Amino acid sequence: MVQDNLVVFKGYADGIIVLLDEMANFEAVLECFKQKLKDSERFFKGSRVSLRFKGRPLSEKQQEILLELLANQNIVNISFVHEFENEKEMFKETDYLKWIKEQIESGEASLTHFHYGIVRSGNHVHASGNVVVLGDVNPGGLVTAGGNILIMGSLKGKVHAGMDPSFSHPFVIAQSMQPIQIGIASIIAQSPQGNKYMDIGEGGMQMAYLYEEEIYINQMDTKTLSHMLK
Repeated sequence: MVQDNLVVFKGYADGIIVLLDEMANFEAVLECFKQKLKDSERFFKGSRVSLRFKGRPLSEKQQEILLELLANQNIVNISFVHEFENEKEMFKETDYLKWIKEQIESGEASLTHFHYGIVRSGNHVHASGNVVVLGDVNPGGLVTAGGNILIMGSLKGKVHAGMDPSFSHPFVIAQSMQPIQIGIASIIAQSPQGNKYMDIGEGGMQMAYLYEEEIYINQMDTKTLSHMLK
């Protein structure tokens, strides 16, 4: 009998997080994953989703088994499988702030606008280059930029980065990512409920970026940057 609590599907803005039990043997986890896919067939209905696996370290062989299973199943159409997070290398605060500073001061970013304080409902902050908000963006607030957007607070309003096509890898970074609507370059994603796009809830800086014409929102780490900079 397959244990049904070894694998948990958890929906989030970019797709589905697959939480794998850390203590059970891999064969039992794999069987549970197969069963969960089958049980969810009516829910998925052939939709395109991205998957992120979390919860336990996986060997290269185990990763290959999971990827092969996903490639051969006909229940859900996988649009993107995030790298397996065996040893997630998080940025130390000084590391990511240094990297952000370098990006902001790069040749692409000839002009950066700093906004001090909260962007309240009805307010619109815009710059042809980058925008750095030292505060929250409230619901009803709007921040747009030709380049990148960095919010040193909670993002609960609307943002649109990369409006200038000369910025090759535009991104949005916030300490808490809960936008009503987020746009990067020509791609726009909006909250289905119209009031909350997503909330990862894991703490730390979060980044929104484009990958194959889709917006992804992940924790701020080297793997996120790797996807964004390709």
